Amino acid sequence: MNTPERRRRTPGAIRRMFESVAPGYDRMNRILSLGLDQGWRRAALASLELSPGARVLDLCCGTGDLALLMPPDTRRTGCDFTPAMLEIARRKAVRHGVELPLVGGDAMRLPFRSATFDAVVVGFGVRNLPDLQVAGAEILRVLVPGGRLAVLEFTRPAGRLARIGHRAFLRVLVPGIARVAASGPEPYGYLRDSILEFPDPGVLAAQLGSAGFAAVRWRTRSLGTVAIHTATREAE
Repeated sequence: MNTPERRRRTPGAIRRMFESVAPGYDRMNRILSLGLDQGWRRAALASLELSPGARVLDLCCGTGDLALLMPPDTRRTGCDFTPAMLEIARRKAVRHGVELPLVGGDAMRLPFRSATFDAVVVGFGVRNLPDLQVAGAEILRVLVPGGRLAVLEFTRPAGRLARIGHRAFLRVLVPGIARVAASGPEPYGYLRDSILEFPDPGVLAAQLGSAGFAAVRWRTRSLGTVAIHTATREAE
């Protein structure tokens, strides 16, 4: 998963970039997804088939959108390594009257005890991880045996014409929209490049399997531009 461009982006640089875009992050997500992003999050959560009282970790939680969409009878926790994102998530949780513990932490070394969570969900965060094998081992560690993982991530359409149109959208429209509606095009240039460089769903599924997950499956949405992967930690 580590392309030359990704290697040039150190964790510190990525953290600073997300700090800079935090105030406008939710607005840009709605614009750039054409208003579909919350529906994608709901679909990812539905794929976990959460039971009442389930302990769920929203990893790379950002501003907390996924965690705030979880069923009210779950015990949810958000974790992210960007303080500005966590502060926005905290304010949103207070505004919605939701109890949402928020923890500053790195996916490469999660600040949780082993077998803490029944499920983990990662929404649009896997592309930013420097090493999926290390992060996967950490997710497996904090999952209970039989626990489930859902990964919601951008991908590229399979069809040739759809790919051409998708690439044009990413290369031309995304930076242009960001230049007008956000602090500048540079962070969304990173978004564009990280999507174009990211493995196709089948490759990501194989990487999750190599990281130790079982029963890895995926499905795409929105003309193949988004993929939802599910996997489990094998029962002992």
